[in-house]
Amino acid sequence: MLPGLEGKAALVTGGSKGIGKAIAYALAREGCAVAICARGAADLQAAAAEIGDATGSRVIPIRADMTVPEDIINLVRETVSGLGKLDILVNNAVNSTSDRASQIPDEVILNHITTKVMGYIRCARECVPHLAAAGGGRIINIGGMAARNSSPTNPGSGVTNSAMSNYAKALSDDVAADGILVNCIHPGSTRTERYMGLVAERAARSNTTPEAELAQSVAEIPIGRMVEPDDIANLAAFLCSDLASAITGQTIAVDGGGGRGVHF
Repeated sequence: MLPGLEGKAALVTGGSKGIGKAIAYALAREGCAVAICARGAADLQAAAAEIGDATGSRVIPIRADMTVPEDIINLVRETVSGLGKLDILVNNAVNSTSDRASQIPDEVILNHITTKVMGYIRCARECVPHLAAAGGGRIINIGGMAARNSSPTNPGSGVTNSAMSNYAKALSDDVAADGILVNCIHPGSTRTERYMGLVAERAARSNTTPEAELAQSVAEIPIGRMVEPDDIANLAAFLCSDLASAITGQTIAVDGGGGRGVHF
């Protein structure tokens, strides 16, 4: 067990599938009570029941749309009411689509920004007073390697993920005196439902197969496999534990070595 997580209360946005669900699982296994949110009520209810049954921890589902400010206010209010306090926020909700950088329409890029950038900022803004009241806490922003590996067909993810790394550093400086530590994780090519859908889209554009596209992606990862949601969840749980009590304002890649940049 990781020290310092037993009895903590966490909120994970985008928690019904993929990376968010894996993080909710990891925190619940460590003894956290967890609130998860998503837009789809059926998947949300199923994920909460599954995680709760598997871990024995309390998991509450709260439907919320990160593009709606009132939903975020209500989400945090219901989380604190349902769990009694709040110690951890994991910002993970995303709604991205592919488009060419030279042709991306306003509504597409604004959807990226409203869902992820503004969604993360609004969640943090609502949660910080509760984290401070609890004596400190953790905020984890889930970004993505598009922040470091630009793509002519995925500019929206590059813009939003870069912003979330910058925001994590700015916020960390602002709330450190309250005992709140803030970090960002950049997942690489991770085997989630959303990523596999993007693989299928690329295959259709390239007139090839999803299997061929996936093999090409894996060939570019030094460890020779896809990153799994649990790889991200393990780091998130560590960063929320007492073992990471001096780590804040950092962006850490979990990409199997796929990133090509050198960051000092």
